[in-house]
Amino acid sequence: MADESSVTYGEVVATGEREAWAFGWDRVGLTAWIPMADGPRRPTAFHWDGNRWAKSDFPVKDGGVGAVAASGPANVWVVAGGGVLRWDGRAWAMVRELPATALAVTAEDDVWVFGDHLAWHYDGATWTERRVPFHAFRVSARSASDIWALDVDARTVHRFDGEHWTPVDLASVLPKVPPAASDSPPAPDHDSLSVPDHDLPPVPDHVQLTAITADSSGVWITGEIGMSSFLLSQSGSGWRREDTSATAGRMVRNLPPVPDGRGGHWFLGSTDVNGDDSALAHRDSSGRWTKVAAGGELTSLSAVPGGPLLATGVIGKASGVFRAASP
Repeated sequence: MADESSVTYGEVVATGEREAWAFGWDRVGLTAWIPMADGPRRPTAFHWDGNRWAKSDFPVKDGGVGAVAASGPANVWVVAGGGVLRWDGRAWAMVRELPATALAVTAEDDVWVFGDHLAWHYDGATWTERRVPFHAFRVSARSASDIWALDVDARTVHRFDGEHWTPVDLASVLPKVPPAASDSPPAPDHDSLSVPDHDLPPVPDHVQLTAITADSSGVWITGEIGMSSFLLSQSGSGWRREDTSATAGRMVRNLPPVPDGRGGHWFLGSTDVNGDDSALAHRDSSGRWTKVAAGGELTSLSAVPGGPLLATGVIGKASGVFRAASP
């Protein structure tokens, strides 16, 4: 465990069996001394070499940390401080200032950065800008010719085949939405990036797609309607939906399913209706679920096949990065 409070509500990404990064932020100025106050932040980064965690020199002095993606220990990309940064195995560097909301990284010469109906592709030498028919907020890539993206503005997913982006209609498999009551609150504004999505209040009877993972076993999309969670999957022909409220509890928003390397996946669920008391939920390749209370609040989850399951959060009086004893 890395006992470091700055990554409690940040991101952890496993890049190898004994390699990982954790990103977060420190509050600076007066807000550092005022509990629950929001204000200026200084991004932080910690590296795990299989034995210990060490703070890394991060070349961004203010702002939050957004999307994180990697194709290996020497190719880690992070959205932070109004731009995109890369770790090349030796040092961090600001690659380009971009209004980025999502990343997809399949190799050192295949990096996608997404924004509002825009995408920037890096081929290892040059950047190419192109318009895309969606505003991406979660992306997952199986290869350079098989990339999937969730749209902020619609309940759709888009697939890239190496040449073109094509929308995938999920209407037939989504939960049915009851007629809206006259006093129902409006849908959350995803365009506002100042508030993390998992901190937004729940909206009754509003279907949301929250995270996506595309891997060798299929495509897996988590979603929420009201206080209930569900899972969409395409692991053969067609899509199917299963209610996960009973098997995983209310899932933490926008955390993608984590492949276990055996056709199954880990999810960050909960034991209470509000999703505050975290639980590790596992779905094996045959569809069987198990759930174990985490004993605290976890905020992100990551692993690579053969490596440990890592999570950020708070358990008891400890906060930072935790490693599951037997993932």
